[in-house]
Amino acid sequence: MKSKMIKSYDFAYILQAHKILTADPSRQLAITALALEVGINTFKLRVGFKQLFKTTIHQYRLELRLEMARQLLTETDLTISEIAYKAGFDSRDGFARCFRRRFSDSPREWRKNLVPFPENGLTQLKANRSVFSGDLEYKI
Repeated sequence: MKSKMIKSYDFAYILQAHKILTADPSRQLAITALALEVGINTFKLRVGFKQLFKTTIHQYRLELRLEMARQLLTETDLTISEIAYKAGFDSRDGFARCFRRRFSDSPREWRKNLVPFPENGLTQLKANRSVFSGDLEYKI
């Protein structure tokens, strides 16, 4: 049985894949296409990514897209459908389902719980939820 350890020469490819995913989380990119783009086979990319980042490529992309959506919900007046599309989701319902699993609220509920502070331009969540603004965290 072969070892599933990452070879030193594969690190650069895996890090390049990470950089591509992080640069544009909403980009629709299959793992095989990503592997082809960075020049490594799919198996090595999936196994190496999991070893390096302690998560699968799919979960990493999903987390990036949900964070992007949360930020758009907090900082813009875009509709839920527009945010779903900008974050790379195929449908509003799929986006809402993933968002609820991650944040325990639907996107609409999340936005409804936001309280603007006009004096400093920050937004805060009601009910012990936190919002990050730069390196500061605000809680009620």
